[in-house]
Amino acid sequence: MVPIQIDNLFFTYPSRKTPTLNGINVDISAGDFVLLTGPTGCGKTTLLRTINGLIPHASAGTQSGSVTVGNQNVTTQPMSKTCQQVGFLFQNPEYQLFCTTVADEIAFGLENIGVPADAISDRLTLALDQVGLKGFENRLITELSSGEKQRVALASIISMRPKVLLLDEPTSHLDPKATHSILEIVKNLNTEMGVTVVFTTHRVKQVEEFCNRIVLMDKGQICLDLPRFSAFQDTKPFLRLGVETPNSDSVKEKQITNFAPSTELGNQLLSLTNIRYRYPESKMDAAKRLNCHISEGEIIAIMGANGSGKTTLLNLMGGLLRPTEGEVSIVGRDSKKLKLKHLAGTVGIVFQNPDLLLQAATVKDEIAFGPKNLKLTIEDIQNRIEDAIDVFMLTELADDVPHSLSRGQRQRTAVAAAASLKPKIFLLDEPTTGQDLQNLHRIMDELCQTIREGKRTLIFATHHRELTEQYADRILLLKDGEMLFDGKPATVFSDSALLRDASLSS
Repeated sequence: MVPIQIDNLFFTYPSRKTPTLNGINVDISAGDFVLLTGPTGCGKTTLLRTINGLIPHASAGTQSGSVTVGNQNVTTQPMSKTCQQVGFLFQNPEYQLFCTTVADEIAFGLENIGVPADAISDRLTLALDQVGLKGFENRLITELSSGEKQRVALASIISMRPKVLLLDEPTSHLDPKATHSILEIVKNLNTEMGVTVVFTTHRVKQVEEFCNRIVLMDKGQICLDLPRFSAFQDTKPFLRLGVETPNSDSVKEKQITNFAPSTELGNQLLSLTNIRYRYPESKMDAAKRLNCHISEGEIIAIMGANGSGKTTLLNLMGGLLRPTEGEVSIVGRDSKKLKLKHLAGTVGIVFQNPDLLLQAATVKDEIAFGPKNLKLTIEDIQNRIEDAIDVFMLTELADDVPHSLSRGQRQRTAVAAAASLKPKIFLLDEPTTGQDLQNLHRIMDELCQTIREGKRTLIFATHHRELTEQYADRILLLKDGEMLFDGKPATVFSDSALLRDASLSS
């Protein structure tokens, strides 16, 4: 078993003026299961990266203080040695998947540390079974959903049998059933095999029962470090930072004056008729027999298990994918006959991975990019920049490089940039990723209010039940690329059999 010791640790990224880690002192005992939480941008991910050696070996910046794992100084030890003891599951699984097939991906790390071929086969089979992907050996990585990719990444780490396991928001892309399964796996590694676990998350309720210790961060510092049984006796430190607690109700009452759906819907904005879609080179349909009609003023949640087709449906709605069969009508126009440039200002989309959208030198420039390309007046552009920066809480980050920000801050930047276009159809794929409760509610409150007032529509794909209950007036429930249900969220969440069928309950 391996302890972790961090003494007076400071770290500042090259493009940032203030330290992201600001005097961290913490000892993690061998066999601990630590839940590390805190508001978006508090430094959680950066701290994990210092423990596995990505900082300073693969990330520029200024570091002082020491980090030791198993009495070895991570700062001076080669990463090739550290990675044999420390496994790291990134917040975005795309960052750690390199191979073509699932089997090759899991075998890759094992081959690099010299595991014999027959043992690789056994470890591969066991790891896939543990993460619920039995039979996926020959599946192409490119054909997997984001949640499935995350489970492949975890399988590749588990197969290496690390002594320390660092997990950065590992359940953010997973449906409830898969989330429970992953937590059980991690807990078993901790209790049965003595693996030291550090688990960052905003979803404290999901993880709290599995850990033995809670560490709360804010502004690069540790402001609370207590055993689980006593950490939440005083919830004020968590509530002050907008962080979830086990007994807190993350669902606020709907603000009826702002978000209640109108009894009379406006004009139809989107129509899907007998849609079927199959990705190139795939043998299976990702979407089939999809029919729905969406009008102005609606706020709609798309839900379903990992791989059920949520992202595919969003991309069809946004014109990024053209249906194999059927017709998608976007504001009265057939998507097959439209070029993407014709949808600018009509459709706004924010992907699960915000990095696919970010390309400007500063946050302010990122938000300005869309309005400038719409040829708006200088005054209108400036007003939209200021409004977006204020609404999405980016004032202190306006002059920062987007890619230097935390995942949650990058997500907010991408949403702000899309919102500055004031699209008639606003599509969000997993908007909860990387967001603490306070930021999440602020984003959704503002979006829903402007959507209602502007006679537009907001459609978001999510696994977050509370988010759907609070904000959506309609739910599209998918299973295996087909529409399982289209109607009121209350109907879905009161039907236990339907929830199990859709993997929305564990």
